[in-house]
Amino acid sequence: MVFALGLVVAAAAYLINLRGGLDFDLDEVMYTIAGQNVATADSVSWTSEPTAVHPPLHFLLLGGWLLLTGTEHSSITEALYTARYLGALFSVLTVALVGLMARRYTRNAWLVGAAMLLATFDGFLLRFGRTGMIEPTAAFAGLLVVYLAVRLRDAGSPAYIGVVGLASGIALLVKEPLLFTVGVPLLAAVLERDWVFFRRATAAALAGGLIWATFPVWATLNGAAGWWWSEHDTSLSRLAGFLQVSGLNRTGVSATGVFGDTFRTYAGGYLIFATGAVGLLVLVWRGGLFHKRRLNSRDASLVAFGALSYGFLAYCVLVGQANEQLSVYSVTASVLLTVLARGPAPRLTIVVVALAGIVLWVLNVVFVHDDGTSRMGAYLTRTMSCAPVNVTGNALRWAPALPRNHVESFTDGGLALRSGIRLFLLSPKDSRMRYGVSSPTLDGFVRAYGTLVQSYPSRRYERIELWTLPTATPAFRECGNTRPAASPHASARLFLTIAGGTMGVIALSMYAWHVTIRRREWARHWAKR
Repeated sequence: MVFALGLVVAAAAYLINLRGGLDFDLDEVMYTIAGQNVATADSVSWTSEPTAVHPPLHFLLLGGWLLLTGTEHSSITEALYTARYLGALFSVLTVALVGLMARRYTRNAWLVGAAMLLATFDGFLLRFGRTGMIEPTAAFAGLLVVYLAVRLRDAGSPAYIGVVGLASGIALLVKEPLLFTVGVPLLAAVLERDWVFFRRATAAALAGGLIWATFPVWATLNGAAGWWWSEHDTSLSRLAGFLQVSGLNRTGVSATGVFGDTFRTYAGGYLIFATGAVGLLVLVWRGGLFHKRRLNSRDASLVAFGALSYGFLAYCVLVGQANEQLSVYSVTASVLLTVLARGPAPRLTIVVVALAGIVLWVLNVVFVHDDGTSRMGAYLTRTMSCAPVNVTGNALRWAPALPRNHVESFTDGGLALRSGIRLFLLSPKDSRMRYGVSSPTLDGFVRAYGTLVQSYPSRRYERIELWTLPTATPAFRECGNTRPAASPHASARLFLTIAGGTMGVIALSMYAWHVTIRRREWARHWAKR
């Protein structure tokens, strides 16, 4: 009953969540284009090159979703809003999985319900649960690996390696940073000092790695090995902290400013992270890990999940990208630790955290209609059709919102004027954060010499402003924007064949192993008779 009620609350919250947030991100536009290209052109791409910065699996799911909803040929904005329902669906499934995980650790139905409630109103899950991005799918896939590893802890080797290995491979084909969730059962085995389980968990991780390897093989067979490596070289540089293009650690961007800009949106999530961290320390102390005692299987799996989740989060904050997307993957561990780690239910803590999440959801979602982008697009289409516009952030993000205006992306205001551009879109947040072409320098130039024409509030972008500057020779461009061409070297069918074949071979191998074991047991049984 409590579990079902938790699902109803989650579904209602995420449906309401979708209604209020109409502003969209660059990533949502790119992923929607990729999904439409999968559905209509058999191409996992949003440009003329294959999608190599992320594995293909989410885009295949998205392509199937767009086919199912009949929006594969719709406008990008219509398909994008449809894609958000897929994100909301995976968010609700994540809440359900949190409840199932909690059931593995406690028989108290109210604690299970509390875990589901905290997950539902966590600021990070709410934020990305209203988007068409990868994060809702990835959060579910990562938690599924951990859940299956806990659920099948005492299963036979063929079943464990087959199921957990397949889940691990699927998670890595959704988002590669989920590697830390694949490591959870290995660390749990070390904490238990159960080396038989460690070998089984290692075999499952290797099976997952074999499935992930279909990604570079696919790129190579498509003739895009060089492009794949170039994208992953960039990703590795970002992960190592050598290249900072997003998050807290970028040059010229104030970390406290980033935190302040997002605090109201993520305050409930920050509170859960804090209480979960305390819960992790309590669990480690109570389990005797500081005294080098072996943990039982229950505590070991929860400590391993928490340690790797918080370790990944801490590494990203201190060294890596430290962006909000990567924070999502650590949310479910912090929720479980908040509710389960301190023995008797910390009722006051749970109530305070839950109330904070619900109040912030009401303030940020229920009472807010975040539609600055669509309102500005409609205004420009209605009053200044066919006039080129220098946009804030990234040109591709604005192209779907400006179907009758050509988007430009000059970083230099003077150069834009000399090219005949007189309309400029500004977002104070984009300028502070240096997103895309935006910068304090460009922002200051436009404000110093221009005239404000229109402004709309935006929770996501603070404000979206239209400015006009005088120019001697107004430019003429096409009335609209050309959609990026799909890559001819990114076959979705080829990837499905390779990945599906690899998964099938692993599944059949594990089944054959299981049958062999059963036959040997049957033979020994009859020999004794």
